[in-house]
Amino acid sequence: MSGSLNITSATVDPALLDLPWNLPLDAWPDSVIAALPKGISRHLVRFVHLSGYIIAIKETSDEMARSEYEMLRSLQKLDVPCVEPVAVISNRSDDDGHPLDSVLVTRHLKFSLPYRALYSQTLRPDTATRLVDALAALLVRLHIIGFFWCDVSLSNTLFRRDAGAFAAYLVDAETGKLYNGLSNGQRENDLEIARVNIAGELLDLAAGGRLDEETDPIAVSEGIVAAYRTLW
Repeated sequence: MSGSLNITSATVDPALLDLPWNLPLDAWPDSVIAALPKGISRHLVRFVHLSGYIIAIKETSDEMARSEYEMLRSLQKLDVPCVEPVAVISNRSDDDGHPLDSVLVTRHLKFSLPYRALYSQTLRPDTATRLVDALAALLVRLHIIGFFWCDVSLSNTLFRRDAGAFAAYLVDAETGKLYNGLSNGQRENDLEIARVNIAGELLDLAAGGRLDEETDPIAVSEGIVAAYRTLW
């Protein structure tokens, strides 16, 4: 089975070959799955134990997996806070020879959490603002190196505690493009996407009773614009 796989990786971990690539990701056994909190994703994502660390595996099209893998490698070279790309696994098939989706494999960022997991804990009322400030700082860094995200949101970001604040890391580069520089229009477009997406995400938390009553989702979402402009 593993001999027919196509593996794109700078350095292949032999343990990758032992994973059940002949199964759809949603059918993988519990013995390999790592129980970690997941964010919202348009694709199926599973966390898996591998060689003493944890990887995230996302099923997607071959073209999108390769594009995102190369984008994450480029962002790493530019010293942007993002998840580490491990491999693209393609040419998968089940035991009956039916083709399975390609996957993007990234290394799980230790001690990081998706924003929804942070709200399952008891946190101070200003947590939403601190997360948005961290996302604004990340967005400024991305725009400085010419990255046009096109899908800025809390869901596409991982957060790690950094002293009294949070540090934000890009986890989904699927829609992003790198340019020599961004126009004001491109930067404003990303800001507007961020504002709308964050408002929706926080309103969703509020509807589920997972947001402090004193937190105004719209006001917090507007805060990314002010924070971004101050940093820019």
